[in-house]
Amino acid sequence: MRNLSQWLTYIETAHTQSIDMGLARVSIVAKRLGLDFTNICVVTVAGTNGKGTTCRFIEQACLKSGYKVGLYSSPHIENFNERIRLQGLDAADSVLCDAFAQVHHTANHATNDVESSEAISLSYFEYATLCALLIFSEANVDVCLLEVGLGGRLDATNIIDANIGVITSIGLDHQSYLGDTTELIAAEKAGIIKPAQKVVIGYADMHDSVKKILGNLNSKFTARDIDFGICDSSSQNGEQGEGLKSGWINILKKKQLIDLTRSCIPAQNIMTAIAALHFIAQHFGRSEPLLLTTTALHKLIPNVSMPGRLQTLCQSPHVVLDVAHNEDSAKYLVHQVKQIKYKKCHIIIGMLEDKNVEATIDCLAALDATWYCTDLPTKRGEKAPRLINAVNHHSQACEAFTNVKLALKQAINQYRTNDMILVVGSFVLAAECMSAINELAICSTNRS
Repeated sequence: MRNLSQWLTYIETAHTQSIDMGLARVSIVAKRLGLDFTNICVVTVAGTNGKGTTCRFIEQACLKSGYKVGLYSSPHIENFNERIRLQGLDAADSVLCDAFAQVHHTANHATNDVESSEAISLSYFEYATLCALLIFSEANVDVCLLEVGLGGRLDATNIIDANIGVITSIGLDHQSYLGDTTELIAAEKAGIIKPAQKVVIGYADMHDSVKKILGNLNSKFTARDIDFGICDSSSQNGEQGEGLKSGWINILKKKQLIDLTRSCIPAQNIMTAIAALHFIAQHFGRSEPLLLTTTALHKLIPNVSMPGRLQTLCQSPHVVLDVAHNEDSAKYLVHQVKQIKYKKCHIIIGMLEDKNVEATIDCLAALDATWYCTDLPTKRGEKAPRLINAVNHHSQACEAFTNVKLALKQAINQYRTNDMILVVGSFVLAAECMSAINELAICSTNRS
């Protein structure tokens, strides 16, 4: 029997392509497994940015409501177990190994009631997705939350017809797979929408391709800036409150206000999640239209956070980690970082080669910083020289490093009291940074 490390090594090389989009193979294995989500409330969440935090808020609200919840997300930062959560906890190694063994056996042994009799080769993500679905099915969850890995239409999570579909945002990312315009990308992500499904559109100015799909499928939808949204809070004297936010959602023809001033995750993602909670409440016939009372929501909002999202790893030196890896997420990060008081910013950046490195760095360059560009230890990892070239359009204060540990050591050498070290660019970078911090023992960890 393989242990988890051995299973992960196996599924990384079991298929000829690391990314092989399409539903044919994974659907056959799912059918062989006998997966049935008919009596489970399934929520599928697609989007360029904001999927993880939106899923996490929905998860926590459903748990507070007393439901048994399974959450599948990707990628992970430190441990694969992070991808599959049951009742708010990462799946245990033994549970994952049992599921992998079942999926592997089923993929390689046909059953009499399935069309294909051939052994099925599965990609890493397909193995992980089937593993998650099997675990949730056997656990008899009430709510199954599926975060789309890439796109939507051809993503392995889309083999399940969700009751509720959510699209958080649309931006330029994965263009080689999804198309080189936001209109094309939006159409791919809207591929999660099913006939007569309830849908939440979490971004403003819905694309025509999405509108067309919603209309053709007769889907009931709620949209940002029409049915819910965010507005600036006002101070007691009537003046505009700087940086303060409140949300609103139209429920039963009445605008319900939500206090977001203490939120740890992006306000727009909280409101997108709350809009989804309304549909979940309807699914279960709950009397509370937002699943939780407003009081309960206000207690929950400051207590929901996500690893790798403006996460403080250390206080001294002050090290902040964020997995922003495209233009839109970089813009949001810059806005958030500018709210933090610091003397000088040190940016450690490492990115994947298939990302728009130049556009992302152009956005991050709005922060006056010293840069430490590093290679990433993965096949898709970009080398430091490309990052250096992009940074040099804005600043000459940059150095190249062959690994994150060396970059971190140099940033710490140049760190002074009240400075900030910002680590940004990739989930791979995040994992390497956490490992380096533990290895170097540079600070007392305070992962908030």
